[in-house]
Amino acid sequence: MKKDGLKFKIADTMEGNDAAVQFSTLKDNYDVILVACSSFGDGYPPSGYEDFLKELYKARDKTFDQDPPLDGMQHAVLGFGSTIYETFQNNPRLTDKLLEECGSRRFAKRGECDDAGDDSDKTIATWEKEVFAALQDPSKMVLGSAPACKYDEPAGTIQDKDVGQGAVAKGNNEMANYMMYLLVIFVVALAIWYQKTKDAVSA
Repeated sequence: MKKDGLKFKIADTMEGNDAAVQFSTLKDNYDVILVACSSFGDGYPPSGYEDFLKELYKARDKTFDQDPPLDGMQHAVLGFGSTIYETFQNNPRLTDKLLEECGSRRFAKRGECDDAGDDSDKTIATWEKEVFAALQDPSKMVLGSAPACKYDEPAGTIQDKDVGQGAVAKGNNEMANYMMYLLVIFVVALAIWYQKTKDAVSA
């Protein structure tokens, strides 16, 4: 739906693995990255997102001896999952945490949809509203300012997943397969025009 007076423009949409290919240039091409993702099997990333998570791990480890690879970017994450699994929201939470550790600023609290509940539509609507409001308000998108919240809000239980050897859980439960089938993993990158906000902030 078109809205008048937008202060941002959607530049690209891409699958996680496609975003991984251009990971090193993301901050040069985009200001904001929105990630919608789920977990697969025992809390691992789905196969279409595995490479992006690998890049986040590699980039996080490199920040010890060089500038953060996503420094200057801002992000928000929307997670999908079901509380019937112990690894509920593992990949979305891990992604949110790693993005920050790679230098990106969290500008909106992560949305956590629960397929086992009845509030997913409300969760998505709330997340969309908060993200849109922030993107429309330059005062909420100031680089270098404190993040909108910590990564562990609304919850922070995480199981670290080593995907360096291509370990993607195959998962035999129906819900994992169902979610992978329905939830195509997109990284939506938005190029933001604040009506010269960056110039105003630096002035």
